[in-house]
Amino acid sequence: MSLKKLFNLIAFMMVFTVFFMNNVQAKSSDESKKGNEQDTIILSKKDSDVKKYEADKLLFMTSNDDDNITLLFSDSPETVEKDGILYQDTVKGDARLLYYHVNGTEQDKKVAVVIKNMSDKPNKITITREAVGGPSADYLYVGKVTMQRYFGQQQTREINLPPYGKTLLRLEDGERIIQNEALVYGIFDFNAQEDLQVTVVFAPANVDLYDFAKSAKVLPRDQHMLRGTFEGADRYVTNRVPYNPEQGGKAYFYLGDNKTDLYKYGLDKTDFVQTQNFGNYGVNYKIHLNLEGNGKTSYYLKPIGGVYAGAMTVQIGKDGEKRLINTPENIPFYGHEEKTNYYSYLGTYDNTDDVYFEYTPPGASNLPVQIIMIPKK
Repeated sequence: MSLKKLFNLIAFMMVFTVFFMNNVQAKSSDESKKGNEQDTIILSKKDSDVKKYEADKLLFMTSNDDDNITLLFSDSPETVEKDGILYQDTVKGDARLLYYHVNGTEQDKKVAVVIKNMSDKPNKITITREAVGGPSADYLYVGKVTMQRYFGQQQTREINLPPYGKTLLRLEDGERIIQNEALVYGIFDFNAQEDLQVTVVFAPANVDLYDFAKSAKVLPRDQHMLRGTFEGADRYVTNRVPYNPEQGGKAYFYLGDNKTDLYKYGLDKTDFVQTQNFGNYGVNYKIHLNLEGNGKTSYYLKPIGGVYAGAMTVQIGKDGEKRLINTPENIPFYGHEEKTNYYSYLGTYDNTDDVYFEYTPPGASNLPVQIIMIPKK
């Protein structure tokens, strides 16, 4: 997902960053953390303290995708200049929809998701997780707040459609007005008991969305081709062999580098052209580190692809309480200064703890990121 029209925001943050550059580190607001670790560490690459947070040992990871979850991805055209259908496909079972679109016209518009029961049986749709950000021209803000909502507290809801019935996946979108250059970003995890047609539309503000979805044409992709249907929307990641940080020392692994963590291929179901999800947007990573030894290990996220703003969670044990971690904390975004290293502190845990991280690439941010593991002395 590319960044557009962020120059004014970047200029403001360059001034903001100067305030932090003299080894300023945002203090932790989480009193449950042990020691004096900081949430966000900002250091000049020439600073001698950088070596405390860097690792030179690449931890080899293995991943398995849950092919029972289908991802519908709508991000092309990202900046939309004509009315029409942005993406459309029919799914059954567990699915995730992600849309990410900017109003590139001078007129007020609507982006909405029309769902239609394609079965002659009643169709129950259960939405288990959802998050919507925007409309706003502050794209990094939209990306970060959507991640915060997606990983925050959720309430399951149901939609019951009669045979061949239709409605909006989110009724509020029927009233939402999107102005010029504003971004809207939505993620929905749901289950459909029967075949369900999902149509993402970009429409004039004053039209009937159901009639529009019935007659509108599919818009062509832009040059980035970021749309399609992808099997395996959840990715389970762990290290290939158990690792003892006390013996092996500092280590790291990548998320979203397309070398050790490959981008998914799918199919654009509007014209059956193969497509690739550059960034694995909409893929939910379930990360579990298999560690040995009796010591403690600190974890950090480091953005290395450019400007970045997101959130993720951590929990101890599969049934443990999830804790939301903003990346970064206390500042809107980071990663925009080439001569600066940025680190988000993800916590310090016993090597015997069953630690699980949940992560998905945030819209408007750049990849890859590193997860760095530092043994505590």
